[in-house]
Amino acid sequence: MTDAKAAPWAFSMPYEVRDYELDLQGIVNNSVYLNYFEHARHSYLKAVGIDWAEMHEQGLDAVVYRIEIDYLSSLRSGDRFEVRVRAEMKGRFRIVFVQEAVKPDGVVASRTRVETVVTKGGKPVPPEPKMIELLTGRA
Repeated sequence: MTDAKAAPWAFSMPYEVRDYELDLQGIVNNSVYLNYFEHARHSYLKAVGIDWAEMHEQGLDAVVYRIEIDYLSSLRSGDRFEVRVRAEMKGRFRIVFVQEAVKPDGVVASRTRVETVVTKGGKPVPPEPKMIELLTGRA
């Protein structure tokens, strides 16, 4: 996984760990991080003006192609943290969301790369130039 400190973050969202997200060890269950990251990604998309539901109505769907996640430091009940997001293009088709869950002291609890592909009729298509610009800041 690439160093997540390499580029600036485009978006961040605050969270607080809820008791029901914990496993028997008293730490956030590994699968819960995927929920944190997904919610932050969707909030980021809305913040830049991209609506997945609207895309779907136009016959376009964004699907997850691959997820790579590192668990680096446990989160516990009541911990506050933020999820940071940025997007990058990988080739012509893949939009890669790089994300971190970061504690207030700067310690990274988890880091992920989520590769997505836009599809039309079940076949991959390149994202529209406007979408690329909204997500990455470049055309």
